[in-house]
Amino acid sequence: MTSARIDVGDLTITYDDAGDGAPPLALVHGFTGARTDFAFVRGPLADRRRVVAPDLRGHRDTSNPDDPSSYTFEQLVDDLVGFLESVVTEPAHVLGHSMGGMVVMRLALTRPDLVRSLLLMDTAAGAVELPFDMPDDMIESIFGMVREQGLDAARQFLSGQDNPEQALLVEANGQEWFDTDEDRRYATLDPNVVIELGPKLFAQESVLEDLAGLDVPTTIIVGSEDTAFVGPSKRMHDTIPGAVLEIIDGAYHSPQHTHREQWLAIVESHLERAG
Repeated sequence: MTSARIDVGDLTITYDDAGDGAPPLALVHGFTGARTDFAFVRGPLADRRRVVAPDLRGHRDTSNPDDPSSYTFEQLVDDLVGFLESVVTEPAHVLGHSMGGMVVMRLALTRPDLVRSLLLMDTAAGAVELPFDMPDDMIESIFGMVREQGLDAARQFLSGQDNPEQALLVEANGQEWFDTDEDRRYATLDPNVVIELGPKLFAQESVLEDLAGLDVPTTIIVGSEDTAFVGPSKRMHDTIPGAVLEIIDGAYHSPQHTHREQWLAIVESHLERAG
């Protein structure tokens, strides 16, 4: 596996590139995430094909834009188009996690020539639904906290909230990994990601009806305990022609970490089906 950088528009995108063989697979992380969200599954996937995983704008090792207002779904799609055209150069299987799923479904709608198949993981076609066990005013208070006090204040606040997935993440990858990943996540994240993109997650215009026109093999993956995304996943399954829905029992928002073998089996099954 190698890490590389490429200039795309106003960004320098950092990405991981592993394996060989076509068609390639692109892995797109979610809100405040990073390409390293796929660190433990990238190797097994790359045994059979090329796998690329970029950091989105303002996340981890990809540069921050000069204009904070450029944090939009439309711009994230444009970034991904530029990345795929420059680095992959052929139609790819594309997996999007959470916000990444929102980006890649819009990619498939606007540039179907770049997408061989879709995997939509713990994501939604419209505004993110509560509960996250958080009321609306708490969500807004987090965005305001970042605006006024910075990311460290939001991290301290969130660390005091109940996170049932955390124990599973630590069990799967170890406490040292969890602490190091959180440290790096907050140290490298552009605060404008939270300030600008965060509210859009809860107010975006739905593309659910448009998904009825998709003409690529699609698999939807969701953790049974990821309550904000189970309903949206079922609605996408009912809308996208021929879509397969895989609900991973006992998983929350990041089944690639906590239910790794089951997740890998689902992804490999999809890739075999999609050809």
